[in-house]
Amino acid sequence: MAEAIEHKHNHYTWSLWVGWIGIIVGIIAFFVAPIWLGIAAIILGIIALFGKSVALGWWAIAIGIVAIIVRWFFF
Repeated sequence: MAEAIEHKHNHYTWSLWVGWIGIIVGIIAFFVAPIWLGIAAIILGIIALFGKSVALGWWAIAIGIVAIIVRWFFF
């Protein structure tokens, strides 16, 4: 039983890290290579969604999309 709980905790921790990295990459996308880093943030957000870290995944996707839109319309 303890192994199952530990495995679930490790899986969730992994998706949290992917979600936070996606958010960080999305924020960096506003300053450096918005298209490529925005796409990377979107991909990391999707990976975080499949890893059960829903809120962080959607935030990473949204920040990546906003970075791409800002690049296309304002620069």
